[in-house]
Amino acid sequence: MSIALPVKPVQSREPEPEEGHTAILLVEDDDADARLVTRSLTPYARRATVARATSLKEARAWLHRNACDVVLLDLSLPDSFGLETVTRLHADAPSLPLVVLTGYDDEDFALEILAHGAQDYLVKGQTDGPLMWRAVQHAMARKRLEEELRLSEERLQGIIGLAQDAILTTDENLNITLFNRAAESLFGYDADDILGRPLSLLIPERFRPDHEAHIAGFATSMVQAQVMTNRREVQGLTADGREFPAEVSIAKLHHARGLLFTAVIRDVSERKRVESELRRMATTDPLTGLNNRRRIMELAEVEMARLRRYGRPVSVLMLDIDRFKAINDTHGHAVGDRALVRLAEVCRAELRDTDHIGRLGGEEFAIILPETPLASATEVAERLRHRLAMADVALQPGGQSGGGTLRMTVSIGVAMCGDEDASIERALGRADRALYEAKSLGRNRVVVSDGYPGPAFATASIPTSIAS
Repeated sequence: MSIALPVKPVQSREPEPEEGHTAILLVEDDDADARLVTRSLTPYARRATVARATSLKEARAWLHRNACDVVLLDLSLPDSFGLETVTRLHADAPSLPLVVLTGYDDEDFALEILAHGAQDYLVKGQTDGPLMWRAVQHAMARKRLEEELRLSEERLQGIIGLAQDAILTTDENLNITLFNRAAESLFGYDADDILGRPLSLLIPERFRPDHEAHIAGFATSMVQAQVMTNRREVQGLTADGREFPAEVSIAKLHHARGLLFTAVIRDVSERKRVESELRRMATTDPLTGLNNRRRIMELAEVEMARLRRYGRPVSVLMLDIDRFKAINDTHGHAVGDRALVRLAEVCRAELRDTDHIGRLGGEEFAIILPETPLASATEVAERLRHRLAMADVALQPGGQSGGGTLRMTVSIGVAMCGDEDASIERALGRADRALYEAKSLGRNRVVVSDGYPGPAFATASIPTSIAS
């Protein structure tokens, strides 16, 4: 009802206030104080309605049945007194604005009232109509903002809680102040245990100085955020000591209490594994596990660049299994494949870690020997030829007993790279021509290229049979 009329006690459901009106509930047991409030609000009769309750119990019952925009609340009621009155009513209607009416004019007490859920307070006897109306409107506006902020925070917390990526926040001293569920799962810490502790707990010790320097630079820079695509990979550390590669996005926020840093962290272990596997597949021969043609050529060009810059010797070998077609035709392609795998095993065992071997295709292989002059490369080729001639190749899968074995021979061409070579292709070409010369001389031998730096010569062969 209009506040221009005498205020009646609330007993039943009130009619819904018209749109644009402010529905006020006055909780006041003193009739004289109630009349003063009514009189103060009379100029606003067309913009507001008021109902009155004389006790906290009566107010709570009325609020259960009726809509209300704001409550004018006396602290001294028959069934409640002081701050307890605010606390109890706020607990019943947390979204309802409260303006406290008190006869106690004290700033500290006023701040305590606000801390317990009220939006404003008025001192009885010191309040006129305009001030009361402003307090009512201010309380409603402030409550709306508080509710919007609360809902925004709840939505944000919901998003943070549901996020698949780990999200954490630190203060300017890099102590953790927020740790979402994904962060708990990723790092193995409960939020309750990690909050307030230093961020360095989540970083391997050897990376901590660099990380602190990076954060210090970020804090003073003009950059407000660094997203994952622009941020270098870092290493994370779990509670049980496991390290993992991580991508991190970081943002900073200037707050009244100082800088806040928020990081979004993603474990990229699986992605790294997949990338590594893709790189392996792109650079590795699937049968032998050696470098494929593309990769051995890349590695060879790297050694050529070193030769041109430092003048260090580099030699190349071209190697081919003799009569490989006969092995396939006689024993089948599966045995031919095992011969290729056996060759790869023997070569790996004989070569240095710094040497490079790759399968160019079929039964043809290339070997790059850094820091190796021609004479030494020839010795390596002879050793490989001898070891391969002595290597057994199983005729049955898994080397089953009684399946028998065969032995293979190889022909090898040797060449030395020169700094006048435009690319590794020229040196490999010379080694390839020497290889075919070895074939024409009867196979199972090493021939050194006569293209550079001296005359060709062939080593003696070791007689072997295709099968034994």
